[in-house]
Amino acid sequence: MSKRKCLSIKEKKNLIFYEVDKGVKKKDIALKFGIPPNSLSTIIKNRDKIQNYDLSNSCSKRLKTCVYEDVHEAVFKWIHTMRDKNAPISGTFIIEKSLQFAKALGYDEFRGSN
Repeated sequence: MSKRKCLSIKEKKNLIFYEVDKGVKKKDIALKFGIPPNSLSTIIKNRDKIQNYDLSNSCSKRLKTCVYEDVHEAVFKWIHTMRDKNAPISGTFIIEKSLQFAKALGYDEFRGSN
């Protein structure tokens, strides 16, 4: 039984740029990267999202979208500030802080999550 392989966004970008755009057969690309052909089809289908994805803050493997981008940015900056001060922070504390930021930004329907 083969182990499931999940390509990073960077690998997906390289796959699209160096393989798909060069006209290499899909079957050969799937074999080279060790992924099933249907995964390759999904990558090709989402090529615009993948190519426009910002890799500066992440080495993620999944395309992530954020409904409350300004809350996310505020929490992200706050976490880095707390880390720079070597202050202890927990998941519960981060959720509480995100709720505070959301309320300050006018998002009454915001729900924090883990």
